[in-house]
Amino acid sequence: MNSQVDVRTRNAVYGIIVVALLITAGVFTSIAVPSARPGPTLAATYVHGVLHCTIPYHAGDAGDGRLTMEVLDPEDNVLGRTERLLNVAAGSGVWVEDVKLKKALALDDLVWQRLRYRFEYDNDKPSLGGTESISTILRMPVVHILGQQSYLSGGEAAVRIIVTDSQNEMIFRPGSVRVDLLGENMKPQTLFVGRLNRRGTTQAQFHFPVGVVGGYQLKYLVETEIGSTEFTQGIRLEDKASILLTTEKPIYQPGQTIHARALALDRANHQAVSDRRLVFEGEDARGNKVFKKITQTDKFGIAAAEFALADEVNLGTYHLRAISCS
Repeated sequence: MNSQVDVRTRNAVYGIIVVALLITAGVFTSIAVPSARPGPTLAATYVHGVLHCTIPYHAGDAGDGRLTMEVLDPEDNVLGRTERLLNVAAGSGVWVEDVKLKKALALDDLVWQRLRYRFEYDNDKPSLGGTESISTILRMPVVHILGQQSYLSGGEAAVRIIVTDSQNEMIFRPGSVRVDLLGENMKPQTLFVGRLNRRGTTQAQFHFPVGVVGGYQLKYLVETEIGSTEFTQGIRLEDKASILLTTEKPIYQPGQTIHARALALDRANHQAVSDRRLVFEGEDARGNKVFKKITQTDKFGIAAAEFALADEVNLGTYHLRAISCS
């Protein structure tokens, strides 16, 4: 009585799913056109240890006086202070001042501090002032990335980089951006260096290194007039070669020979991949490795292998695969 052995082929065809993602540093968001504001608002930016403050005010009386601005920690210790003599006109106006901290703070620490400002007239007129949490007035750059999750190794990439402030308002002055490729057991590789336009955006075009396959990260480092920031995006680099694995029939009997053939094509241009190392492997129905052969594709991108089944084998579904090696 003859027993049949069902042998299935496993196509090692690697497809790429292009998914457009809008990725932001910390949140997923859409890009909005800034709305017109009725007037200036209290705001601050922080660059290289200096807090640049824009403070609108309304003075009931004109006069000379002293403006004092301080950065305070939660215990009311003064971390930075500036003061100067000036004259205010009656009505609305804006103070623009820089407060240099005694010791530069990381951005994560700065948001816990407060800004206190006070204008005292030289005479007995009521003073102007207030205290604000820096976390509520600080404008910080936020990176938005419009790109893909996966790319071809050695292939070209085009990524739209958009930088706004933390209120989703545009930064209307040029900035700079650098894109680095990060991965385990490799030094960071700079893929792109360029300028942001006056709307805080740029189209970054670059090529990935050849032969780099697997999980990696793209690190975006941004410099703007309101500070610097960075954002890291996880990506996957796929082999450019797709492999189609076939056998001459789907069902074999013990003692017969399995003839397998693989075709390697470049997914970017659909040309044959010649001189590519291919490894054929086979497993029986119980997961035992029963076959392995190392081959090379010819000028047409084709490689072949044969595997003779024994007269007594484990019955069931066998698995064949072809593995491309760069």
